[in-house]
Amino acid sequence: MAKLHNYYVLCPLIDQKSFLGVAHDKEESSVVVSLGRNVVNKYRLSDQKQIGGWTSKDHITAPVIYDKEQDNYVGVFNNNAIKTWKEDSDNLDKIKKQKFTTNILKLIKREEESPLVVFSNGNCAALSFALDNRKSIESKALIKETEAIVNVAYYSLNNIAHICYIIKNNKDNYDILTCPLREELGDMEKTKLQRMRVTRTEDVYVVGHLIVKEKLGVYILWSDSKLTVYDFDKRNWRTIGSVPWISTFSSVSIAWMGKNHLILFGSNVEQDGAIIVAYNIVLGVGSCKYPMKMYTEGAKLYCFDNRIVLEASNHIGMLPYLVETKRNLSSLLGSHEVTTDEPTEIANWGTPTKPLFHSSEDIKALVNLGLTERNICLQIIPLLIEKNDYNRIVKVLNDFKDVPESILVLLLTYAIKLVNPNNVDVTNNVEFLRICESDLQTDGKAHHIKLNFLNYVLQIPVSDASLVPYLRNGLTLDNALFLMSYISYLLVDSEMDIQIEYESKLLDWCTLLMDAFYQQYLMTKDEKVTFVLDTMKIIVDNLVDQLMVVDSLLPKLHQTVCGKQSNNDVDELLSYTIELMEI
Repeated sequence: MAKLHNYYVLCPLIDQKSFLGVAHDKEESSVVVSLGRNVVNKYRLSDQKQIGGWTSKDHITAPVIYDKEQDNYVGVFNNNAIKTWKEDSDNLDKIKKQKFTTNILKLIKREEESPLVVFSNGNCAALSFALDNRKSIESKALIKETEAIVNVAYYSLNNIAHICYIIKNNKDNYDILTCPLREELGDMEKTKLQRMRVTRTEDVYVVGHLIVKEKLGVYILWSDSKLTVYDFDKRNWRTIGSVPWISTFSSVSIAWMGKNHLILFGSNVEQDGAIIVAYNIVLGVGSCKYPMKMYTEGAKLYCFDNRIVLEASNHIGMLPYLVETKRNLSSLLGSHEVTTDEPTEIANWGTPTKPLFHSSEDIKALVNLGLTERNICLQIIPLLIEKNDYNRIVKVLNDFKDVPESILVLLLTYAIKLVNPNNVDVTNNVEFLRICESDLQTDGKAHHIKLNFLNYVLQIPVSDASLVPYLRNGLTLDNALFLMSYISYLLVDSEMDIQIEYESKLLDWCTLLMDAFYQQYLMTKDEKVTFVLDTMKIIVDNLVDQLMVVDSLLPKLHQTVCGKQSNNDVDELLSYTIELMEI
């Protein structure tokens, strides 16, 4: 679930009409803001301080981006020229322009490759190729004169780069255009170009749209509040749900928050102000909302470094957020309504009847029978465990997420046997560390894969209340102690890069193991039980101490951010003082 914190002003806006946009900077915590046709500034998000900037007499006509490949900043000037410069450049007017014969729409930053130059006629090319061949760039328009590109992004499908356009014509109709890109040149393979009409049978119209490369799809918000998605891979449409709290009588800006969440900005349902809504696309529900005083039509919206960056009427605003990984759904009650697709489906007799799965034929046969994921797991996974095929188990678990509790405990038992076949005593630190660090003389690499399998099983989503009885009946006390010890190793001694979600999951597993074997821990006087519980207690105490340190540091950090200096004078800390004066 998402949480939105307090709203800040990042910087004033010179002119809303000429504001171009915001882009990632070299550092993760800073952004490049193209404030107008002549001003570009760099801001650090953590303290809203300006850390650089440039001005130009030539008009900047697209958001300036940072090119990681060449360590340059790149900007579009007067619609048909590109300049590149270093961070320490102080005068953009002295930098040579490289003109093109075709107008440039925008630049798209890519992670490790050269940025893409997108032209107004729909063509594109890699920046390095475009600069070297700017006089011979394709000039034949890809879109009609009555059409305009309103959104563009690149994505990777099956390790092949693609580009996607959202195109709007003069009748307010929308099309989605996708095409693969040639690897080095960055231009389009036009023989594989595909065009899809954005339409529904109901009398509705589009109020918001977003291309999400992380989810390989285009998200469309309609005037009846329905959110639909076009899947690039499956090439079909799917309804996500109904977006609450936000009015769809006017346009809605949408951005990608990450972790299955969209952020939307628009007018509130009373239309007397604005609102920001975080929406979970997996559950199809609104996670949280944040009221705003002023609505801005077509406001540009971004998410950088866990912060929402928003174009307002006279400034650029910033709203920090946190996407939680807890499974508590109580905060979502009343945030959504059930949405169903009622249009009549027209059959296409030329399409295959079998589902387009990438799995084996045995799973396809079970899917054709209409079995649920839980039943399929019950039939497939025990057979794979008997065959000792843990690589195949991982592939099955990637296809099916609803794993029964009994199968999950069976997987845990199997994973522990793979990693610890000789049932090593957990109080023997030398032997236990050899298991955890894969320091084996015979099959170290194979053992490391088995450890990865155990880590994968520990990351499977679980239902706490339902799992405890299965843990109590399916795991032995030795297995529970080994898991507790291994989790202790991961939390403290492991060199593996553990994400916050996985760390939270590990702590949840500790709680589950304590609940499941609580009576045995109390009744057993075994030294192994005492050793494991003492170790876990030390870890928990250490984590609590660290939290207390952070809690005591927060007021000082707040004073520093607000520009206040802390006074360390002892006299100031006393309720009163006595001063002796000689007369």
